[in-house]
Amino acid sequence: MAEQLSSEVTSGGLFQEIFTSPLNLTLLSLCLFLLYKIFRGDRPQPPGEMEEPLPKMKKRDFTLADLKPYDGLQCPRILMAVNGKVFDVTRGKKFYGPEGPYGVFAGRDASR
Repeated sequence: MAEQLSSEVTSGGLFQEIFTSPLNLTLLSLCLFLLYKIFRGDRPQPPGEMEEPLPKMKKRDFTLADLKPYDGLQCPRILMAVNGKVFDVTRGKKFYGPEGPYGVFAGRDASR
């Protein structure tokens, strides 16, 4: 009988401690939010909204003038050069596009 009473007091005390302490309540809320984000995750875009990939380009040499139109504004493809090598960064248009944080490198040689 004493064991049953102590287990009820312990379980009630645990819930009381969690829900009455501001720190514990904040940590519980944070854990629940993180679990929600992990299990819910980012939903993939429906197939109708995904853009079709551009055809692959043939390997060729580019001058700086040839590279300039591939900045995401004039042409949908985004190219960037680093130390003489040209990279197709079209898949990262959120970063290398005109509105992206690295948009200044699009259509240019980034090593200069």
